[in-house]
Amino acid sequence: MPEQSAPDTLIVQGVSKRFGSTLAVDDASFTARRGELIGIAGHNGAGKSTILKVVNGTIAGDSGTVTIGGVERPATEAVAHPEKLGVRTVYQELSLCASLRVDETAAIFDHSARGISWRRTAWRNLRAVLDEMFPGHGIRPDAKIHELSIARRQMIECASTFIDSTTPPQLVILDEPTSSLDASSTASFYAYLEKRAADGVSVIITTHRLQEMIDHLSRIYVMRDGRVLSEQPAATATKDSIVTAMGLAAHESARVAPETATADGGAVTSAAARTGAGDVVVRLEQEAGAGGTEVFEIRQGEIIGFAGLEGHGQLLALEAVYRASARRPGGRRAPKRTTHHVVSVVGDAAYVSGDRGVRGIFPLWDVASNISFTSLGKVTTAGLIRPSAERSLVNQWYSRLGIKGRPTDGITSLSGGTQQKALMARAMAAGSDLLLLEDPTRGVDQATKSEVYDLLRQQAAEGQTVVWYSTENEELRNCDRVFVFRVGTIVATLTGAEATEDAVIALSFGGQDADPIDVEEAVR
Repeated sequence: MPEQSAPDTLIVQGVSKRFGSTLAVDDASFTARRGELIGIAGHNGAGKSTILKVVNGTIAGDSGTVTIGGVERPATEAVAHPEKLGVRTVYQELSLCASLRVDETAAIFDHSARGISWRRTAWRNLRAVLDEMFPGHGIRPDAKIHELSIARRQMIECASTFIDSTTPPQLVILDEPTSSLDASSTASFYAYLEKRAADGVSVIITTHRLQEMIDHLSRIYVMRDGRVLSEQPAATATKDSIVTAMGLAAHESARVAPETATADGGAVTSAAARTGAGDVVVRLEQEAGAGGTEVFEIRQGEIIGFAGLEGHGQLLALEAVYRASARRPGGRRAPKRTTHHVVSVVGDAAYVSGDRGVRGIFPLWDVASNISFTSLGKVTTAGLIRPSAERSLVNQWYSRLGIKGRPTDGITSLSGGTQQKALMARAMAAGSDLLLLEDPTRGVDQATKSEVYDLLRQQAAEGQTVVWYSTENEELRNCDRVFVFRVGTIVATLTGAEATEDAVIALSFGGQDADPIDVEEAVR
């Protein structure tokens, strides 16, 4: 970390920004010293993303100044090419062009890639960063962006930001850069940032993974309602001190196991009592030793977690459950086969994607239409939507999930966390037998995470089965049981209380040097 006497790379003074009647940023000020890693924490809608867009010049503020590398500009001025000022940014909603190849994407960020071999040059420079930032990433230069997992796309965005092309970066802004990354990739990512900070690059990070800020940054600013209200040294900060500064009740981001207590201290029905008599709704069969078969069963009302290193088959299994779930006469569909599993399902399912920008929201629709889309049978008569029925359904889930904003607002006007709530509402409103969750709290603040955990327990108590994949192993402690995947197969079953970060990682590696990203290709 830099010395206290290091010069400031960034000085933000008195910045405000209003969108219509909403004051998104209110007289915000903060600094970042040369070679310093700092964080900005806050609940969804606190103004974090907006202040960073004013800093890099993507949008113009209404007042204040921004000084980068000693050059001051009015915050009211937007900047056409912030990269020429040495400013690089990774946005929360990934912005890569889906139809381009990886090497073509690299050339967009690398202005030194010229001539007939521009693809090769761009890929060489990108790969140099990728190999150091995410060892064993397994990304191919000829792969199309849309063919990649969200974790791989996030890797490319992060690595592209650090390419030393015509203007080396001096300030890097990262908005939720690790939201799709597992623990191993996150650790190598921060190791790379610390190395670049030692070279003088300043980094600003926003993330709802508060422990990452505490473990890897030097200072943490806390925003609430558009204002910077607190500055805490990371060395003395705690999750509770940060959450309290946000104006929220102190709590643990990953709660105790569900068979112990609820968030408010009340009793929770034990997994055994809740699911012991439940019918089997999902069966996953995989090959075992000596030509045998190993069977994993999921019962009605259970909360089951899929854990392990990113790319080891969890998402493939989750998607196979969804494909096998479409109801047929008699309530059962033919099993679905993957490379490692035969999946059988009784009942239907709703799926919440972790990639809400691509596979979640309908960006041109309002919030109400996004929520009611999968429940049209409940709100239509003779093929026509009954507005009163739709309003009733939407209002019910607005109230239950605490969704902010108006149902008539465009879905993209909401913060990322609030968009995720709307997707959860859509899935739950459908009233399906199974609720399948792909990293549902990606980019979501601590308070919303807690609400999600409680809501999932309520759904399970009412008989809905929840299957939950997460890149944050600690939050899987909220599950009844956790299936740990390695190289495409389930290698262990843990109770929620046993599913600690250390336990999951140890089982994920299993004493092997398996490359999680290459394995992803192998199990497709």
